[in-house]
Amino acid sequence: TYIGMNDSLFKHSNGLITKSEIRSISLSKLKLIKKDHILWDIGSGSGSVGIEASFQIPWGQVITIEKQGNRISDIIINIKNFNCSNVKVVNATFPEGIEELKIPDRVFIGGGGKDLEKIVNLSCEKLTRYGIIVINTVLIQNLDIALSVLKKHLFNPEVIQVQVSRSKKMPYGDRFEALNPVW
Repeated sequence: TYIGMNDSLFKHSNGLITKSEIRSISLSKLKLIKKDHILWDIGSGSGSVGIEASFQIPWGQVITIEKQGNRISDIIINIKNFNCSNVKVVNATFPEGIEELKIPDRVFIGGGGKDLEKIVNLSCEKLTRYGIIVINTVLIQNLDIALSVLKKHLFNPEVIQVQVSRSKKMPYGDRFEALNPVW
């Protein structure tokens, strides 16, 4: 395994996966420097971020939290395919069930939609001291919400906008096809 594994290695629905290039950057920003970190992966979708993170924290734990039942089955298949013993799956709408979870050193928020403000607020409150939160969003409004909540909790957020284009074969050569920009 390696960081930024090809998206095709993961079972996912309707292209709902943190793309490999974005996943690589997100994992680098999580700074999983201790082998026993606890990571919450909120809105985990296919589980790709949490699964790749699990290889960096073999004595820690990744807790994937996903509300969509059909995505839970994708996560479970991916966990089995990659033989991840340190990934726990929670089928719940955050923050349901977090009382019993280990306190996170790191939080990755890959989903949140209209509940992002509540998710970021609770993540800030639960995070260990000197913990790190990484939030991926494609919505400008959610970028604004995330920044305001993080600042309210005295974080000093860094914003990165990533635009990835991948080569695509054409009849007489290659062209680039852009993916959605991500903050």
